[in-house]
Parts: sequence; structure tokens; C-alpha cells
Amino acid sequence: MGEYVVGILIAGGIYNILLAVFHIMFWRMDKFNWKEELPKMSSINMAVIQLLNVAVIVFFFLISYISIFHTRELLSSGLGKTVLLGVSLFWLIRLGGEFTFKKGTPANPVLVVILVIGALLYLIPALSVTA
Repeated sequence: MGEYVVGILIAGGIYNILLAVFHIMFWRMDKFNWKEELPKMSSINMAVIQLLNVAVIVFFFLISYISIFHTRELLSSGLGKTVLLGVSLFWLIRLGGEFTFKKGTPANPVLVVILVIGALLYLIPALSVTA
């Protein structure tokens, strides 16, 4: 196991921390305008949107913690390989969503690059696991 793979996973942890912080800011970001947009939804849809965002924030922090503090375990077990592939798949699915769920809006090229980076930060280490 190369030290570069450990570095990639630590970078993945930092990447997920940054995205967690970004998602925490959704309630205040002018781009999303949740203060005005959320009340226009039914109460169930408003709750679902916010709960999914909270769940994503928790997921990002959990993956960050595991990536930074349990790097060796991720890189030396079948379970670790499964987690790494799962996180990479998460980012690939999110990438696909960028092209399919945004009606009439082209994919944001900066976001596409960010999502590809997320997938690679976990796919590259997953491919190095021999367990």
C-alpha cells in the first residue's frame, strides 16, 4: 500500500468536510433562497428536502472521519474496499444526477469536475485494496 493512497484518502476526508460545510450553508445561501423557496413547498416536501440535506451532512462528516482516522483499515480489508467503492459510487450517482435531474439547465462544468474528483478520491484507493 503506497503512502500516496493514504494521502488520497486524507484528501478525500478534507473534501468531504468542505462539502459538509457547504451543505450546512444551504439554509443561508442566496443561490438556493431556501428562506423563500422552502415555504412554497408542501410541509412534507419541505421536511424531506431539509432532512435529506441533514443526512448528507452527517454522511459527509462520517466519511471524513473514517477517511482520516481509519485510513489503514479502509485500505486493508474487504469491508474497507466496499466502503471506498460505495463512496465512489455515491459521487458517480450524484454526477449522473447533474445531467438528468436539472430540467432545462445545463450541467455546471465546475460542479462536474468537483464530482469527478470526489469519485476518484475513493475509486483510486479502492482499486489498491488487495483484501
